[in-house]
Amino acid sequence: MNNFWMIGKLVVLLIFGMSVLSGCGTSGAVKPSVAEANSTRNEPARGTSIGQLAPEFDLEKTDGSRISLKDLGGKPAVLVFWTAWCPVCKEEAPHINRLAAEFEPKGVSVVGINIGESDARIAEGIKDFGIKYIVAKDRDTSVSRSYKVIGTPTVVFLNKKGEVVYFGNELPKDYADRLNSSLQG
Repeated sequence: MNNFWMIGKLVVLLIFGMSVLSGCGTSGAVKPSVAEANSTRNEPARGTSIGQLAPEFDLEKTDGSRISLKDLGGKPAVLVFWTAWCPVCKEEAPHINRLAAEFEPKGVSVVGINIGESDARIAEGIKDFGIKYIVAKDRDTSVSRSYKVIGTPTVVFLNKKGEVVYFGNELPKDYADRLNSSLQG
């Protein structure tokens, strides 16, 4: 009987663990729903589908200053939504560091957006992951929700106009081509 209870407990723990980790990373690109355009002002739709203008945001950076979508205007940008507990985020961080080292001098902004964690946890994640790019704090997760983040990391590429040109849960293999194209366009 004790073995039966032990096996039952292990199954429950396994199911719980899998449900927690399922929020960390997914394979391939996520396809969010399309936002509707504001037809009264004839503005393009804001959303995270390819070709849409990215949702607005204004967040505090880890140094206490602020960063917004408007600050990124006129140049390509890479947004990386992450959490300190996510092992896939840790795997992806060195690749994002290389991207930042290569493309920030060319004019691409790279911003990590931490999702809902404390300052201490963010600092721990930055140190543990070796993050060398700007990190902003989405304390209430409102920006993550507006960007329809499903799984971490979520990587979003924006062109000079602020339009979404890539949205997925990993850095695309052809990221250099995509960013060079955004710099020229």
